[in-house]
Amino acid sequence: MEQLRIYTLADKETAEHYFTERWSKHIVSLPKFGFEIKGVYIGNTPETANQVTVIVSYPDNANPDEMTEQYFKSSEFAENMAGFDRSKFINVETKILRSAKLT
Repeated sequence: MEQLRIYTLADKETAEHYFTERWSKHIVSLPKFGFEIKGVYIGNTPETANQVTVIVSYPDNANPDEMTEQYFKSSEFAENMAGFDRSKFINVETKILRSAKLT
């Protein structure tokens, strides 16, 4: 099961910092909690320049909310986010994805 996560941040500079500084750490720590990162992207148009988009894969029987909550409570997450002003998050949108069977 995959999930699309769109993080909208206060501005382009904050998004770039979150993309380069924080996600480089999350990519290392998230697999320890069962997450597989399929891709991390930063917006490339004026409308999306303040967004970081991530595709995450979960084990088939996983509960994404429970896994995310466990990660948020971890020391790894706390270390990854240390010094980052979380009030800079404007919105976080999540969507569960399933692959289409193309014939």
